[in-house]
Amino acid sequence: MKFANRGGKTIIADCYQLPPLRASRALYLNHANPSEATVYMVETSGGLVAGDQNSFQIDVKEGANVCLIPQSATKIYPSYNGMWSSQNIDVSIGSKGSLAWKTEAAIPFESAKFRGQTVINMAQDATLLWGEILSPGRDKRGEKFHYSDVKTNFQVWMEEECLIYDSLLFSPDQMSLGQMGLLEDHLYVGSLWFVAPTLKEMDIRKLNEKLQRFEHMKVGAALLEGKAVNIRWLALDLVLLKREMNNTWDELARYMA
Repeated sequence: MKFANRGGKTIIADCYQLPPLRASRALYLNHANPSEATVYMVETSGGLVAGDQNSFQIDVKEGANVCLIPQSATKIYPSYNGMWSSQNIDVSIGSKGSLAWKTEAAIPFESAKFRGQTVINMAQDATLLWGEILSPGRDKRGEKFHYSDVKTNFQVWMEEECLIYDSLLFSPDQMSLGQMGLLEDHLYVGSLWFVAPTLKEMDIRKLNEKLQRFEHMKVGAALLEGKAVNIRWLALDLVLLKREMNNTWDELARYMA
């Protein structure tokens, strides 16, 4: 998908899609920023089967404002043949452009093998708000960390500078995820990444104080090179985690308007 600013309004300038990936038409739902285009992304097959690869290429041109919302969680089905399911996301954001990727969960089923990579290239005066949740599996069915392997890699490049490089590897059969310094007694990992020219206006200490609201949920915010903020949650309850992430999302989104 390519997005462009036309007369102060963001439009989908180009969209090439193949099943099972589909994109909705552009909607204008943000009253604080009427020029922002909201697009829902749909995975019509219901999930990733072993060997599947989903590929997204997002190009946000100069001055365009975009919000992308996955319609549902990403389900990763068992890999009985040992093959990986993968998802690659490549993003570029031009000068004074903005992209918000709404929070949704990845759910690896029993015996699933998943590899995900996101690479974002952005201008120095562009803005990014990105959310992700990693589930332990189908919790309600008792599948907690029954998957084989989950690898994720998240990169943000601000022109030639690698601003963010975040790599996670969970292999429950080979490591004790409940040990001190890893997940301990938590099930869900939530991450928000925020990169914006307005970060100098943010008080990271006050943000951390606001986030510390629940004893059974661990959360911390860190300022990276004065250009980005990372907030990471460890939680037992997915509903509570989503609510807290959405509240924080709304607060950070004010800096994008």
